[in-house]
Amino acid sequence: MSTTLLFIHGRSQESDDEVARDPDRLAAYVLSMKRKWVGGLAKGLIAAGRGLVDESHVVFPFYGNVFADAIKDFEAGGGRRPELEMLDTAPDADEAKLVQTKVALLLDAAGAINYDPVKELGYTDPGVGLTEHDVAQELGFGDALKLPVVRGALQFLSRKTGAPALIIERFLDDVAYYLEMAEMREQVLALVERDLRAKVGSGGDVVIVGHSLGSIVAYDLLTRLPATYKVRQLVTAGSPLGFPIVQKNLLGKVAGRRPGVPANVPTRSAAWLNAYDVLDIVALVHPLAGAFDESFAGQLADERTHNPTGPHAIEDYLADPDVAVPISRAMEG
Repeated sequence: MSTTLLFIHGRSQESDDEVARDPDRLAAYVLSMKRKWVGGLAKGLIAAGRGLVDESHVVFPFYGNVFADAIKDFEAGGGRRPELEMLDTAPDADEAKLVQTKVALLLDAAGAINYDPVKELGYTDPGVGLTEHDVAQELGFGDALKLPVVRGALQFLSRKTGAPALIIERFLDDVAYYLEMAEMREQVLALVERDLRAKVGSGGDVVIVGHSLGSIVAYDLLTRLPATYKVRQLVTAGSPLGFPIVQKNLLGKVAGRRPGVPANVPTRSAAWLNAYDVLDIVALVHPLAGAFDESFAGQLADERTHNPTGPHAIEDYLADPDVAVPISRAMEG
């Protein structure tokens, strides 16, 4: 029985509306995305002198349009996108969860590269008058200072990484939607699981590769797959799984442990390889080894990469032989 390679893409992969309405064009769009992943992996395997993975063994669930449509429906129904300015308002329960998670993600990311709100606001917004005493209170700021501090974090992150603030915010928005909106999360996971089952039936050997938000989807998926699926290798690339707020909201945590891992991952003896580029804004909290439950010790290894065309590019991650070869070996069984 052959091993299936499951690729799980990240956020912002949706097609435009015209393509979405045309099944043939949408199929071509998804195939093009899939082949970028396959091509990146092929480049890494060729560099390592290894044979290529048969594309017929690859499953590429496309949830981009489903996720984007769910967000549109939420907003069309009166829900507000979690803008930072909502810290100065009184949002409803769903909106409050979204903005709180977005803020936590932002501060996690900025903190990973040594954001100092006193210093930052001292020269970007000196009128705020933030002091070290403020930082010592309520994790650094009271209600009146929350907005300047998180704005400062966004400006700091943008300046240090070169990523536009709007791009950073949209990434944070989508992760917050996935983590906090249970129906959106379920739609994504159900689609991924459906496509895997369509390929391999009720069980089989699987290698899972998740990129960006797709790495969270992959982790969550491991809590749902029955024992009839043997996960031979988990690869996460450009992953936000190191963010404390993400770990707090993962599915399948082991009770009483923080953050814990799905109990069924170690029992399957799955190896976990996490790849990160130090300039990848999505993977700023790295490495992952040591950040998860001790029962996973020895199964989780980190691989630092250098992605030449873009720090977050999945093709570059897969083109690194140190990432490609473990995938190939796991596929060979």
